[in-house]
Amino acid sequence: MLTSLHNPRIKEAVNLRESDYRKKSGLFLIEGRREFKLALTSQIEIKDVFLCLEFLEITDLPAKLKKKGITTCEVSSEVYNKIAFGNRKEGIVAIAREPRLSLADLKLKNNSLLIVLERIEKPGNLGAIVRTADASGADAVIASDSIIDIYNPNAVRSSLGALFTTPVVGAQAKEIIPWLRSNSIKIICALPRADSSYTAVNFRESCAIVLGSEDKGLGDIWKDNADYRVRIPMLGESDSLNVATAAGVLLYEALRQRESGLGHRKPNHGPLAS
Repeated sequence: MLTSLHNPRIKEAVNLRESDYRKKSGLFLIEGRREFKLALTSQIEIKDVFLCLEFLEITDLPAKLKKKGITTCEVSSEVYNKIAFGNRKEGIVAIAREPRLSLADLKLKNNSLLIVLERIEKPGNLGAIVRTADASGADAVIASDSIIDIYNPNAVRSSLGALFTTPVVGAQAKEIIPWLRSNSIKIICALPRADSSYTAVNFRESCAIVLGSEDKGLGDIWKDNADYRVRIPMLGESDSLNVATAAGVLLYEALRQRESGLGHRKPNHGPLAS
């Protein structure tokens, strides 16, 4: 059992809270049972697993991981509290290697549904949108000109592990737009004062829903290249929705329109749907 806060492995885990260290090392943190379970079913490379048996409810987990060839390290509650970044004392924190995905790695369907987020600012919003993208059957999330790193601990946590089930790719708008065009994917931009309601657009064809930051909205490059511009009605005094809420409205309108031919993904009625 590791009990020292000065152990090099523990110091590395603590350092991974910082963006600069994550970028330098190519590693990130996974905390929580559901997140870790989904990471195990993906292609994510797990480097280190720290378990605090005082908080861990799954007592046979170390043996199960050993069978998979994944070594674990038991830590004291003091050490666990130092490396954990949330307040959900679930007893498991892992260090994993960031996947290096590009647009070319995305596997598109005949009627692919993508969501593009331009310069999104809050990791929690990114994670929430990825979780909704997974739930609504979207094929991928693309972070355009991102100012946050995709595997920020708050993004991982708020996604509840959906970062490991739905591909998330970072790229520049000048790369994304030609790629969408070359794959015959329509660009649907959400704007506060667009002429068309979001329910008036055909989401059944291959399309990318594009949302901008809550502060500045979408940039001109996306507005100028939009095939459709849509708005979500605002009936109160507020002039905008939280970007994760707006993404949910649009993605579920796409799902509503596509319900008769879900096909490529079964609805999930398991615990992650709650």
